[in-house]
Amino acid sequence: MRTKRLLEIGFLARAAGARAGGTPASRLNLWLGLVLVILCAVYASHSRLAQLSAWHGDPEQYFSAGVPMMTTLDAYYSLRLARLHAAGKFIPWGPVPARHYSRPEQGDPSAWYVQREPKVLPLLSLVLAHAASLFAGDIDKTALVLAPLLSSLFMVPLFWYCWRIGVPAAGLMGGLVATFCLEYYRRTGVGWVDTDCLNLFFPWTVSCLILAMRGELRRQTLLLLSAAAGTVLYIFYLWYGKPGLIVVYVAALVVHLILAGVPWRRIMLCAATLIVFANPIQLGSALGSWQDFLQRYLWPSAATDATSAVRFPQVWSTITEARSLPWAETLEQIVHRADLAVVGLAAFAIVALRRWRAMAPLGPLLILGALALPSSRRFIPYLAPFVGIGWGVIITAITRGLLDRLGERPETSPNAAPLARVRSLASAPAFQTSVAYFGVIAVFTVWLVPRATLPPGPAIPAQVFRQLPILAQKLPGNSRLWTWWDNGFAIVDTTGLGVYHDGAAQYTPQTNLIAASFVEANPRAMHELINFVEREGNRCIRRLTASASNFQDLLMRVRSIAPASLEVPVYVLYTPDMLVKYFAMRFLGGVGQGTTGSAGIRWLACERMVDEKAYCGGQIFDLRTGSIEGWGEASGPTGKPLRLRRFVMVEDGRRVSQRDYADNPDNAELTMEFVLAAGRVAGIYLLDEPAFQSNLNQMFMLGRFDGELFEEVYNDFPYARVFRVRAGP
Repeated sequence: MRTKRLLEIGFLARAAGARAGGTPASRLNLWLGLVLVILCAVYASHSRLAQLSAWHGDPEQYFSAGVPMMTTLDAYYSLRLARLHAAGKFIPWGPVPARHYSRPEQGDPSAWYVQREPKVLPLLSLVLAHAASLFAGDIDKTALVLAPLLSSLFMVPLFWYCWRIGVPAAGLMGGLVATFCLEYYRRTGVGWVDTDCLNLFFPWTVSCLILAMRGELRRQTLLLLSAAAGTVLYIFYLWYGKPGLIVVYVAALVVHLILAGVPWRRIMLCAATLIVFANPIQLGSALGSWQDFLQRYLWPSAATDATSAVRFPQVWSTITEARSLPWAETLEQIVHRADLAVVGLAAFAIVALRRWRAMAPLGPLLILGALALPSSRRFIPYLAPFVGIGWGVIITAITRGLLDRLGERPETSPNAAPLARVRSLASAPAFQTSVAYFGVIAVFTVWLVPRATLPPGPAIPAQVFRQLPILAQKLPGNSRLWTWWDNGFAIVDTTGLGVYHDGAAQYTPQTNLIAASFVEANPRAMHELINFVEREGNRCIRRLTASASNFQDLLMRVRSIAPASLEVPVYVLYTPDMLVKYFAMRFLGGVGQGTTGSAGIRWLACERMVDEKAYCGGQIFDLRTGSIEGWGEASGPTGKPLRLRRFVMVEDGRRVSQRDYADNPDNAELTMEFVLAAGRVAGIYLLDEPAFQSNLNQMFMLGRFDGELFEEVYNDFPYARVFRVRAGP
């Protein structure tokens, strides 16, 4: 019996590769490969941590009162929960009055619930809270370095998988290409507090455990591996919260065991074991998870209700990570040239066909990777390992071919004996694999490493972040801020003040009404929309859609409802990031697009101004005549070249001068705003006419507002500006 168990353990470490069609390397190759993988992973983490030099080199931009800035907006959600847990104040499914909106139930859009804390503390927040003990209890400093430290752990199971199928050097290359893939590198850099840093580690680990399950194993061993795979999936669920993945992995397990010749009864038992250890409750949410996934990434469309003609423009198309890139740009995110990525994928495809029996455990990862081409850029990290594996196979074939050729040459010289030993060594599989390892590192370093990237900028610049504690002191504690969703998580975490949407629920109809309020040119429209959303929210918006004919009709119905006095103080908060989000607001707010070429509000990178001519990114704006030279888009509605309609000088949030060029000719829709703050140039912007007239521009940039409806209570232009919502005349 003891001998049989030892043989099974050896089989788990060796036989899968041979049975899958490859030749497993020797144990020396295994340990050498693991050492190289770990060293490469350490180097990858070190290169990410080197980004901290940007924080220390520019503290004005990256630190606020000693608090480091994060590089993703979602970080502040995890940070808030980590702080609550560390203080013993986290209440599962507890109320969160600061997040003032209701959300639809997954799979049942007609059912809405008031925003609450998660039922289970997300694993990311739990890790942050406990790992902070290594940083003197400072959760923010822990968050700054957590992602770089965890980002390359996936290289170990990836290498293990490739070693098992007989291409160990390909596993090393796959890990290198994936960890330095530009998209993954950006999403796992310093300050990127999100789940991305382990979203490759868990799937590759599960795939390794499934691959280890063979028909020759005893039932107990199969069940043990199934339980281990289920446990990893459950931890992945606590980390990432995507229950739909369990269905795909159960399917991968079943297909793999069928190909391995495992009897049906054992297959069903293994599948049941995996589900039990992965937590069967996941299955109850899997359908809703799949529906949500398909609507976001494969077949996005405007949200609608079966009983209404209203279609709400969807927010997903305005979010950077959800956007699709041209296939060439997608591949260039993996290696610096698209054709090199194509070669790598082609080589992987050949290997996959030759070792097709070993591909079933990789099915979920292959599906996610394939989505990078037709769907969102966030799937690029899942595709990157396969490009690297392909190139690893190519390098292995080249080095092995050269060494085999050297070993086969006849020797007739006097030094035949030493050279024979060299040729014998060159023919040894273990030596060939070792050479392939170092060939992979050399080729990646010299040829395949992606272009160097600048350190990521803070998601919220420190100058803006510094305003939040000030507002927490100046405004009543029960206040709510009417602002754009990007800073919602940070506002709640830093101030405790309320918001109307954030990065977890920017897809509700409330967002569309908030967008409409900022792009409207009528301050009274903003006032009426604020009153309605504060009083009624998403539920009433949905009720009104039943009788509305379109989105604009819905806005009119909302505004026609008599406003009631506000029960809590409400303030409109403007920050500079909202200017570049104007185009998204206009799309979501259902307002006409205006001039196509202007893109709403455009920040101009101007190099110089000479003789009242502004030279900005290849365009020349003549501020004496209003003419524009070098404009990329050909012309306005009349077919004539586009011109400036006005030039406005803004200082400290007030218009100080204005020069008009024409009495509204059809081709003069553009306004240049030259913004000064404390005597320094804070920005130069180009606006089309709807953007110029919008509440966003008039209130924030020019300081124009209706005193009967709003009262300015705080102005630190250009970083923040706050208006109290009055009861109205």
